[in-house]
Amino acid sequence: MKNMAKEKLTTEKRKAQIIAAARTLFAHKGYDKVTLDEIAGQVGISRPRIIQIFGSKQRIYLAIAESAYEAHPMDKDLAAPMADKDDHGVFYAFAKHILRYTSSREEIEIFKILMYGRLREDRFHKIHFHKKDTLMIGRLAEYVKERVEDGSFEPMDPRIIIFSYQAMVMNLAMYKGVFKEMDFVGVDELSRSCAAIFLRGISSGKPCAEEAPC
Repeated sequence: MKNMAKEKLTTEKRKAQIIAAARTLFAHKGYDKVTLDEIAGQVGISRPRIIQIFGSKQRIYLAIAESAYEAHPMDKDLAAPMADKDDHGVFYAFAKHILRYTSSREEIEIFKILMYGRLREDRFHKIHFHKKDTLMIGRLAEYVKERVEDGSFEPMDPRIIIFSYQAMVMNLAMYKGVFKEMDFVGVDELSRSCAAIFLRGISSGKPCAEEAPC
Protein backbone atom coordinates (compact mmCIF):
# COMPACT_ATOMS: atom_id res chain seq x y z
CA MET A 1 0.00 0.00 0.00
CA LYS A 2 2.83 2.38 0.87
CA ASN A 3 4.55 1.72 -2.46
CA MET A 4 1.33 2.44 -4.36
CA ALA A 5 0.87 5.76 -2.53
CA LYS A 6 4.47 6.68 -3.26
CA GLU A 7 4.06 5.84 -6.96
CA LYS A 8 0.88 7.90 -7.19
CA LEU A 9 2.58 10.90 -5.58
CA THR A 10 5.52 10.56 -7.98
CA THR A 11 3.12 10.53 -10.95
CA GLU A 12 1.34 13.65 -9.69
CA LYS A 13 4.65 15.44 -9.25
CA ARG A 14 5.68 14.41 -12.75
CA LYS A 15 2.39 15.76 -14.11
CA ALA A 16 3.06 19.07 -12.36
CA GLN A 17 6.56 19.21 -13.89
CA ILE A 18 5.19 18.53 -17.37
CA ILE A 19 2.47 21.16 -16.99
CA ALA A 20 4.96 23.76 -15.74
CA ALA A 21 7.39 23.08 -18.60
CA ALA A 22 4.62 23.10 -21.20
CA ARG A 23 3.12 26.29 -19.79
CA THR A 24 6.43 28.12 -20.19
CA LEU A 25 6.93 26.84 -23.74
CA PHE A 26 3.34 27.60 -24.81
CA ALA A 27 3.64 31.13 -23.39
CA HIS A 28 6.90 31.87 -25.22
CA LYS A 29 6.34 30.08 -28.53
CA GLY A 30 2.59 29.53 -28.88
CA TYR A 31 0.83 26.18 -28.83
CA ASP A 32 1.39 25.26 -32.50
CA LYS A 33 5.18 25.67 -32.39
CA VAL A 34 5.77 23.52 -29.30
CA THR A 35 6.46 19.80 -29.67
CA LEU A 36 6.21 16.94 -27.20
CA ASP A 37 9.95 16.38 -27.68
CA GLU A 38 10.62 19.93 -26.45
CA ILE A 39 8.43 19.43 -23.40
CA ALA A 40 10.10 16.10 -22.67
CA GLY A 41 13.53 17.71 -22.99
CA GLN A 42 12.60 20.44 -20.49
CA VAL A 43 11.37 17.88 -17.96
CA GLY A 44 14.16 15.37 -18.57
CA ILE A 45 12.00 12.41 -19.55
CA SER A 46 11.17 10.62 -22.79
CA ARG A 47 8.43 11.53 -25.25
CA PRO A 48 6.72 8.13 -24.77
CA ARG A 49 6.59 8.77 -21.01
CA ILE A 50 4.72 12.05 -21.58
CA ILE A 51 2.29 10.27 -23.90
CA GLN A 52 1.83 7.59 -21.25
CA ILE A 53 0.91 10.24 -18.66
CA PHE A 54 -1.14 12.72 -20.72
CA GLY A 55 -1.83 11.05 -24.07
CA SER A 56 -1.20 14.11 -26.24
CA LYS A 57 0.00 17.71 -26.35
CA GLN A 58 -3.63 18.84 -26.55
CA ARG A 59 -4.43 17.17 -23.23
CA ILE A 60 -1.51 18.93 -21.56
CA TYR A 61 -2.82 22.21 -22.94
CA LEU A 62 -6.31 21.54 -21.62
CA ALA A 63 -4.93 20.49 -18.23
CA ILE A 64 -3.31 23.94 -17.99
CA ALA A 65 -6.61 25.56 -18.99
CA GLU A 66 -8.63 23.60 -16.43
CA SER A 67 -6.28 24.41 -13.53
CA ALA A 68 -5.51 28.06 -14.38
CA TYR A 69 -6.86 30.63 -11.90
CA GLU A 70 -8.53 27.99 -9.70
CA ALA A 71 -6.68 29.26 -6.62
CA HIS A 72 -8.21 32.75 -6.85
CA PRO A 73 -11.73 32.83 -8.39
CA MET A 74 -12.95 36.32 -9.17
CA ASP A 75 -16.43 35.88 -7.69
CA LYS A 76 -15.04 36.15 -4.16
CA ASP A 77 -13.78 39.68 -4.87
CA LEU A 78 -16.95 40.85 -6.62
CA ALA A 79 -19.65 39.40 -4.38
CA ALA A 80 -19.74 42.13 -1.73
CA PRO A 81 -19.65 45.24 -3.98
CA MET A 82 -22.26 43.71 -6.29
CA ALA A 83 -24.58 43.03 -3.36
CA ASP A 84 -24.13 46.64 -2.17
CA LYS A 85 -24.57 48.05 -5.70
CA ASP A 86 -21.22 49.75 -5.21
CA ASP A 87 -20.35 50.52 -8.83
CA HIS A 88 -16.87 51.81 -8.14
CA GLY A 89 -16.25 48.82 -5.88
CA VAL A 90 -17.29 46.38 -8.62
CA PHE A 91 -15.13 47.91 -11.34
CA TYR A 92 -12.24 48.44 -8.91
CA ALA A 93 -12.39 44.80 -7.74
CA PHE A 94 -12.51 43.54 -11.35
CA ALA A 95 -9.46 45.59 -12.35
CA LYS A 96 -7.50 44.79 -9.20
CA HIS A 97 -8.13 41.07 -9.52
CA ILE A 98 -6.77 40.92 -13.07
CA LEU A 99 -3.84 43.25 -12.37
CA ARG A 100 -2.93 41.43 -9.15
CA TYR A 101 -2.89 38.03 -10.80
CA THR A 102 -0.76 38.97 -13.81
CA SER A 103 2.39 39.73 -11.84
CA SER A 104 4.24 36.46 -11.12
CA ARG A 105 6.04 34.48 -13.83
CA GLU A 106 3.50 31.67 -13.76
CA GLU A 107 0.54 34.09 -13.92
CA ILE A 108 2.09 36.00 -16.80
CA GLU A 109 2.62 32.74 -18.69
CA ILE A 110 -1.04 31.78 -18.21
CA PHE A 111 -2.08 35.28 -19.28
CA LYS A 112 -0.03 34.97 -22.49
CA ILE A 113 -1.51 31.56 -23.27
CA LEU A 114 -4.98 32.98 -22.68
CA MET A 115 -4.24 35.78 -25.15
CA TYR A 116 -2.98 33.27 -27.72
CA GLY A 117 -6.09 31.20 -27.10
CA ARG A 118 -8.39 34.14 -27.71
CA LEU A 119 -6.74 34.91 -31.04
CA ARG A 120 -6.95 31.27 -32.11
CA GLU A 121 -10.45 30.84 -30.62
CA ASP A 122 -9.29 27.44 -29.42
CA ARG A 123 -10.42 25.25 -26.53
CA PHE A 124 -8.30 27.15 -23.97
CA HIS A 125 -10.27 30.26 -24.87
CA LYS A 126 -13.59 28.40 -24.80
CA ILE A 127 -12.89 26.86 -21.39
CA HIS A 128 -12.22 30.23 -19.82
CA PHE A 129 -14.75 32.45 -21.57
CA HIS A 130 -17.63 30.01 -21.97
CA LYS A 131 -17.35 26.93 -19.74
CA LYS A 132 -15.76 28.53 -16.66
CA ASP A 133 -16.56 32.22 -17.32
CA THR A 134 -13.27 33.03 -15.58
CA LEU A 135 -13.75 36.79 -15.95
CA MET A 136 -17.43 36.61 -14.90
CA ILE A 137 -18.53 38.34 -18.10
CA GLY A 138 -22.03 36.88 -17.81
CA ARG A 139 -22.56 37.93 -14.19
CA LEU A 140 -21.05 41.37 -14.78
CA ALA A 141 -23.33 41.91 -17.77
CA GLU A 142 -26.34 41.10 -15.56
CA TYR A 143 -25.13 43.58 -12.95
CA VAL A 144 -24.60 46.32 -15.53
CA LYS A 145 -28.02 45.60 -17.07
CA GLU A 146 -29.64 46.15 -13.67
CA ARG A 147 -27.77 49.46 -13.27
CA VAL A 148 -28.79 50.57 -16.75
CA GLU A 149 -32.42 49.73 -16.02
CA ASP A 150 -32.44 51.62 -12.72
CA GLY A 151 -30.97 54.67 -14.41
CA SER A 152 -27.51 54.59 -12.80
CA PHE A 153 -25.72 53.98 -16.12
CA GLU A 154 -26.29 55.41 -19.58
CA PRO A 155 -28.78 53.40 -21.68
CA MET A 156 -26.53 51.14 -23.73
CA ASP A 157 -26.02 47.44 -24.30
CA PRO A 158 -24.42 46.00 -21.11
CA ARG A 159 -22.19 43.76 -23.21
CA ILE A 160 -20.59 46.80 -24.81
CA ILE A 161 -19.81 48.20 -21.37
CA ILE A 162 -18.34 44.95 -20.02
CA PHE A 163 -16.27 44.05 -23.06
CA SER A 164 -14.97 47.62 -23.28
CA TYR A 165 -13.89 47.59 -19.64
CA GLN A 166 -12.40 44.13 -19.94
CA ALA A 167 -10.34 45.27 -22.95
CA MET A 168 -9.17 48.34 -21.04
CA VAL A 169 -8.05 46.30 -18.02
CA MET A 170 -6.44 43.51 -20.07
CA ASN A 171 -4.36 46.08 -21.96
CA LEU A 172 -3.26 47.64 -18.69
CA ALA A 173 -2.33 44.16 -17.45
CA MET A 174 -0.11 43.69 -20.50
CA TYR A 175 1.60 47.05 -20.04
CA LYS A 176 2.09 46.56 -16.31
CA GLY A 177 2.61 42.82 -15.86
CA VAL A 178 4.10 41.71 -19.18
CA PHE A 179 5.87 44.75 -20.68
CA LYS A 180 6.79 46.30 -17.30
CA GLU A 181 5.98 49.80 -18.61
CA MET A 182 3.89 50.88 -15.63
CA ASP A 183 6.09 50.26 -12.61
CA PHE A 184 5.52 53.90 -11.66
CA VAL A 185 2.08 53.03 -10.27
CA GLY A 186 0.92 50.35 -7.84
CA VAL A 187 -1.87 47.87 -8.55
CA ASP A 188 -4.27 49.42 -6.03
CA GLU A 189 -3.90 52.98 -7.34
CA LEU A 190 -4.11 51.84 -10.96
CA SER A 191 -7.24 49.82 -10.24
CA ARG A 192 -8.97 52.75 -8.52
CA SER A 193 -8.02 55.14 -11.32
CA CYS A 194 -9.14 52.68 -13.98
CA ALA A 195 -12.55 52.25 -12.34
CA ALA A 196 -13.01 56.01 -11.81
CA ILE A 197 -12.08 56.90 -15.41
CA PHE A 198 -14.40 54.29 -16.88
CA LEU A 199 -17.35 55.11 -14.63
CA ARG A 200 -17.22 58.76 -15.66
CA GLY A 201 -18.01 57.63 -19.20
CA ILE A 202 -21.00 55.39 -18.42
CA SER A 203 -22.61 57.07 -15.40
CA SER A 204 -25.99 58.65 -16.07
CA GLY A 205 -25.27 61.87 -14.21
CA LYS A 206 -26.44 60.81 -10.77
CA PRO A 207 -24.10 61.74 -7.91
CA CYS A 208 -20.99 59.55 -7.81
CA ALA A 209 -19.48 57.89 -4.75
CA GLU A 210 -16.58 59.62 -3.02
CA GLU A 211 -14.21 56.92 -4.29
CA ALA A 212 -15.17 57.68 -7.89
CA PRO A 213 -15.72 61.44 -8.26
CA CYS A 214 -17.48 62.61 -11.39
